[in-house]
Amino acid sequence: MAAVDLKARGLLAFREYLRDYVKSERFISLLTETEKLKAALSTVQYCLLIEGRRTLRKNAIGIHVRKYESEKDYSAEVEETFAKFRQGAVKDYKIKFSTGVEMNHVEAGILDLVAKLYPDIFVSLDHYCTINSNYLNETIGLFDREIQFYLAYLEHISLFRKAGLKFCYPQVSAACKEIYSHDGFDMALAYKLLTEDSSVVCNDFYLKGQERIFVVSGPNQGGKTTFARTFGQLHYLSAIGCPVPGREAKLFLADRLFTHFEREEKIQNLNGKLQDDLLRIRAILNNATPNSLVIMNEIFTSTTLQDAVFLSKQIIGKITELDLLCVCVTFLDELASLNEKTVSLVSTVVLENPALRTYKIIRRQADGLSYALSVAEKYGLTYNCLKERIKS
Repeated sequence: MAAVDLKARGLLAFREYLRDYVKSERFISLLTETEKLKAALSTVQYCLLIEGRRTLRKNAIGIHVRKYESEKDYSAEVEETFAKFRQGAVKDYKIKFSTGVEMNHVEAGILDLVAKLYPDIFVSLDHYCTINSNYLNETIGLFDREIQFYLAYLEHISLFRKAGLKFCYPQVSAACKEIYSHDGFDMALAYKLLTEDSSVVCNDFYLKGQERIFVVSGPNQGGKTTFARTFGQLHYLSAIGCPVPGREAKLFLADRLFTHFEREEKIQNLNGKLQDDLLRIRAILNNATPNSLVIMNEIFTSTTLQDAVFLSKQIIGKITELDLLCVCVTFLDELASLNEKTVSLVSTVVLENPALRTYKIIRRQADGLSYALSVAEKYGLTYNCLKERIKS
């Protein structure tokens, strides 16, 4: 790292840490012991005498291990003698030894015998392994593991950049909750779309002043859940120091990120779906602080409209009281203008053909049609469904 022109404060600090570490008494002692032991091990030389033993059992092999006594190596002479019989390309019968650190039972048995030939060296090796079993410095070990993630991440986002999608290092604040993002997108969905040669739709968002809660409504399959995932991804990636999807962004550094996405009901769980939703949300609100971030996706879909509105208003009220940043994806348009902290976002459709989604999420008052459309689709009462039924 000394030869690299570093700019990042973290990498500069780590380089200084390494410089101090390699000068420490512990490291110098470890290095000295290691070099001494490697030199001793390099003197270990031994011979194997392999012979058949008919007295043991049929085709049994006996292996004798002894010290090397400067015996002559006849390999070159044997190859030279038989070279005249070589005709063109022939099969190579030479044994290829594994370069891995694992040993089979034969290799382990041979090594045990070698250790008996050089007891002093192998006793030193045992002692060395015992006292240095925890040799790896915790900071260096952590850096080694995490730098792999960041390098892999940079390699991954290069695929998106080649496709023309933007990434940026966001402004990050642990105090200011006025946030924004331009041309952000969901990385998981974008990767899938790119592999299918499909286009990726980017979206913007911002909160200013006392605004804290995005209430996202609109028709099914219009990009609402994708927007919620994007919001969470941007904040999570920024918190761990990664470039985030988008041309420009300013994001909040949350202490924790809570999510409530719909779960498939399990027969082993004796709670009803509504009760399960309430318990999960209660756990979130009990653990959230004013510096937390909450993402809720279509809660209380298992109950009546009236009950869903009542319960959702109570939860939004608690989120408002805690001053949390929040994204709430819902069919309940009543939540979009609940108080001064809520902002209405709507997933849009093509005006000429409302059945086609644009996947653009814009700031606009909820129009009251999303829930009606979902009910009509559920009961087969949309225009297209009715036309099909009339034909039949």
